[in-house]
Amino acid sequence: MKETLNPSERIFYRILLLLASLPVLFTLPLDVIDIDSSQYASISRELVLSGDFFTLFDNGRRYLDKPILTFWTIATSFSLFGISNIAFRIPAILLSLLSVFSIYRITILTGGKERQGYLASFAYLLAPGFYAMVVDPKIDVYLTAYLVFTYHFYYLGRKKNPNYFYLMYLMMSMGFITKGPISVVIPALSIGGDILFRRDWKLLLSMRVPTGLLVLASLPAFWCVLLYKSFNSYGPSFFLWIQSFGRFYKEMYDVKFDPFYFYKSFSWAFFSGVVPMIIYIAFRTYNYIKSLGWKEILRKIRANEYKDIDFVIPFWVFLFLFLISFSRFPLPQYTYWVLPGAALYFGKIAEESLFRSSVERLRPSFLIAGLVYLVGYFLIPVFVADVGIVYYVFGAIGILLIMLLAQLIPLEMLVTLVGATLFFSSISLQFYPLLTSYQPAKEFGAKIKELEPNEPVVYTFWLSNSKRSYGFYAERNFRNVYDKDKLDKLWSEKPERLLILPSEKLSQLKEFAGSEYTIEPVLERESFKVATPTVAFLKKETRGLVTKKISLVWLKKIQGKSSKNSKV
Repeated sequence: MKETLNPSERIFYRILLLLASLPVLFTLPLDVIDIDSSQYASISRELVLSGDFFTLFDNGRRYLDKPILTFWTIATSFSLFGISNIAFRIPAILLSLLSVFSIYRITILTGGKERQGYLASFAYLLAPGFYAMVVDPKIDVYLTAYLVFTYHFYYLGRKKNPNYFYLMYLMMSMGFITKGPISVVIPALSIGGDILFRRDWKLLLSMRVPTGLLVLASLPAFWCVLLYKSFNSYGPSFFLWIQSFGRFYKEMYDVKFDPFYFYKSFSWAFFSGVVPMIIYIAFRTYNYIKSLGWKEILRKIRANEYKDIDFVIPFWVFLFLFLISFSRFPLPQYTYWVLPGAALYFGKIAEESLFRSSVERLRPSFLIAGLVYLVGYFLIPVFVADVGIVYYVFGAIGILLIMLLAQLIPLEMLVTLVGATLFFSSISLQFYPLLTSYQPAKEFGAKIKELEPNEPVVYTFWLSNSKRSYGFYAERNFRNVYDKDKLDKLWSEKPERLLILPSEKLSQLKEFAGSEYTIEPVLERESFKVATPTVAFLKKETRGLVTKKISLVWLKKIQGKSSKNSKV
């Protein structure tokens, strides 16, 4: 029987849901940072400008590394709203918020507890990994959304109408041309693993597998044809196998192996709920094994006495985490793919622990993350940046809100919800803008468009190819100049060009260019590799010691003077 909230409770939880969504909404105008986000923004810009929606170009060169759907999505936003920060972020935020709704609906479909659906939604919205996905949108934010939609349509097909399974296959197909086969592997492990474990062949037969596989294969097959035209057989091979599964064995992906890396990454990515989840699982597992014993559990498995239990969500989280721990290419965003499943599982734990008496001893563990967020909110300004009085006023309002609402919902839930909302909102409004101020690409780009409005390329000297943001904000490709003959040829065609370079390389540029060129400064700003901020950078006392200056200069060729003349 469904456990529903009354109308006033429902409105109250929806207001809390809006509150928890604020940190994500505040990211909308934030600058695009290097490396991946600015690269994807640049590729999507080229897609719009080229008019060829079937070929990807990265800085003017054909691009293979990621499939096309993310770039189609961003390019569509650029076409509708113009090329800007906001247009780049709209699709990621929209899909992420839709995935929160799907998490709520999955909870209703699996357990029927409305409040549990809100708790799961809060857990996902306030997970550090979710915020990290949205504030710096990479491919993973889109893949994770398609995974959530896949499970949503799976449960709709299972509980409502089997025809929804076709939409499940379509979501896997869309995920496939977003990130590759992993969009199929994760549901296959969890849904397929559940069916095999429970031997539910009737469910398998109802899933429209033969025709569904055609739907699943349609978009990847289309992309393979396009890849074959551009890269011959290597294109489809890379897309279908190397890019995903090569991370387990290919030498180019072979880095120092740490079997606990992904468990540690998951712990911080789901920090808002990981402590009570670990305690709950350990406590329940220990008591269950103690009460039955391994022999009885194995007998129950052989007798299929667990056939009425749904293992899809636990398999999604824990089975995949176990298998991905063997990857030789550890990146924290791989754990983001299981965060929705963890939120669904956490919703059940929170409902039992905070609103029922069965596991009350677990309640204090729900306070840990919230207290850390609150302390962090008030301590970060001490070490990271100076803030105004308004910052502390909002902190005081948050604490007052906890005190006033503690009579309506459990204190443990309020502390985490308010603490995380304050903490992540402060990052969106205060600290992320501080971070991007040390990536002056937007200011440089505006000046380049003003001074060289019709140029297709901005040139750089000793600037890393990862600095894609400069090309994106200048709305053109960029090229590094390393060869003197190349420089002479380019500047003979146009004797005055803008150049971006680290300020410490100005003397080297003067020596490289020679006496036939003059250098006139335009802009100089402090810079840092903001995608990977260090402790020294985050601390305001030491920040000036680790930042470096970057310059925008005119490099002008002196008329009538050539390299040959300078040697005479």
